[in-house]
Amino acid sequence: MLLALMVALAPLSMDAFLPAIPAMAAEFGVDHSRLGLTITFFLAGYAFGQLSGGPLSDSLGRRPIALGGIVLFLIASLGCAMTHSLEWLMVFRVLQGIATGMTGGVSRTVVRDVATGKDAARLMTNVMMVLMAAPLVAPSLGALILALSTWQMVFIGLAVYGVIAGVAIRQWLPETLPASERSPLSLRGALASYRTVLTTRGVPGHLMLLLCGPGIMFTFLTNASYLYQGVLGLNSGEFALAFGANVGAMLIGNRLNHFGLKHLRTRKLVQVALCMQGIGITWLISLVITDNVQVATLIPGILFVLGAGGMITPNVMADYQSLFTRGHGAANAISGTVLYLGGGLYGALASLWLSGDDMLAVPLVMLGAWAIGGFGFWVTRHTAPSEQSSD
Repeated sequence: MLLALMVALAPLSMDAFLPAIPAMAAEFGVDHSRLGLTITFFLAGYAFGQLSGGPLSDSLGRRPIALGGIVLFLIASLGCAMTHSLEWLMVFRVLQGIATGMTGGVSRTVVRDVATGKDAARLMTNVMMVLMAAPLVAPSLGALILALSTWQMVFIGLAVYGVIAGVAIRQWLPETLPASERSPLSLRGALASYRTVLTTRGVPGHLMLLLCGPGIMFTFLTNASYLYQGVLGLNSGEFALAFGANVGAMLIGNRLNHFGLKHLRTRKLVQVALCMQGIGITWLISLVITDNVQVATLIPGILFVLGAGGMITPNVMADYQSLFTRGHGAANAISGTVLYLGGGLYGALASLWLSGDDMLAVPLVMLGAWAIGGFGFWVTRHTAPSEQSSD
């Protein structure tokens, strides 16, 4: 639960304010698209927070970086709530991204500190479930707050969440990196850590695999309103129900993964889930080609694809982490950056590709993410540590 609180900071911060964009644009006197840039600024900050927080946690320990990220998050969230200009909002969104990158990165690193093999995969299943489900829940929470109050209260709500997470971290998060295992703090050392991670055998394939689930999920998330309201014609209430059903699908995938880990190796589970996703994406493409896009055909297909994704990312992350005996902070910084920036780029690509009512771009981008993940699976066929060590 504590790790889930930490990892949820980033997706909640990134997406909870989305329903408030029209009100914010009107108050700042700018076009809606200018507010959309705050997501780009947030992701840039998140990447920096991951890449800087990882080596820092390897040198200073996990708790100081997690708590430092929470303090920065509180400052940034309150700054977003009190600002009266778009320029300062951008600044505070960057700081929010840095803070969530630091704290969220520590949560995944702690998993590797305390567990390996299937045990790590079970813990990572819960962590990644929150990471993937929170972006689907966040806009609904933001809309609820907006219905009761002003857009500023969305950021106040995030600050309150940060206080709760900070108290929980201070009270219950143990220091999982002994002083004897910490590395010296230096820029050269940090760069050396990243070089070691990127040149470790098996890393490129695992990073390609890690792009699969988030890439498909962000492609849907970015274009959900277009698909469900623009193409299917759902009203706001129906959209909320259909959107929320995706969380249920991912929960089912999460539980299936927990069950599967009792009987199968992590690599076999990834193989099964990739096959399931391939079938689901093929179904979505066939719907568009045959002009059979309906509520009863499109929504079940999307639920099937996203549910299967819930079985891929946690297992790949556990296998990726098992490639390293030291420098887990740097390793998780790279994987976290790939997850968010890569997933966001897939979603942006589908949005830019869309034209009129032609929704073929969405399943085709999903297919691209799936194909890269499949190639990554093939590349890692000789570097599957869980096959050997997680029985």
